[in-house]
Parts: sequence; C-alpha cells; structure tokens
Amino acid sequence: MGEVFNIEYRGDHIHVQIGKDAPIDEHWQAEYWSRLEVACKEHDTSRVLVEGYSPRQELTSEEVVEAGQRTARVPHLWLAFCLKGWEPTVQSELYEAVAASRGVRVKFFSDSEHALNWLRTNAPK
Repeated sequence: MGEVFNIEYRGDHIHVQIGKDAPIDEHWQAEYWSRLEVACKEHDTSRVLVEGYSPRQELTSEEVVEAGQRTARVPHLWLAFCLKGWEPTVQSELYEAVAASRGVRVKFFSDSEHALNWLRTNAPK
C-alpha cells in the first residue's frame, strides 16, 4: 500500500503528503491528528499544506461533521488542501463550514502554488 501519510516541516509551514490508498478510519485519523498537532507545536506554526489524493470512499454528512470538528485539535489551524481528483462538493463545503465554526480555516485548491500563497498571505505563522 505504500506510506499512508508523511508530515514534514518546510521552513514556514507543515507539509502533509497523503498516500493514494490512505484509509479514512478511526485509527488513521487518530494517528494523523496526533502527529500533525505535535509537528505544529514543535515548529510553532499553524500553516499546513496537505497534498495527495482525494479519499476513495464517499463520507456521510455525519462523518464530514466529525472530521471538521477534529480539525480543532490543532488550535488556530490554517489548512490548505491540494488533492488529485478533488472536485468541489456539498461535503467539502460542509467540512469547511464545520472547521470554521471551530476556529480553523480550510480551503481547497487545484494547485499547491496557490495553496501556499493563500497560507503565506493569510495565516499568521
């Protein structure tokens, strides 16, 4: 299956690479958010760029709400997604809205250059 995800610091943001066949289950989510929280604290940044692939399975509205709520695990997070095969949906809009209600800014992009520009222009650090 390859690596599920990789998290690394890149000078002014955290970069997350999500593998093509990453499962979206409880174990994966717990490890992902735990490692992301540690990386943000360690490097004193709230800027995160996530690149990779869109999840294969369609999430229910309840699962999307839960995922949006989990983003608040990292306070004041700015999260830019650049995912291959991603198309805007009601689910992605719901995710952005739920995350925003928890103080987290989320935006989806079609290329990483625009995503990084958004992070660098808007996120405090």
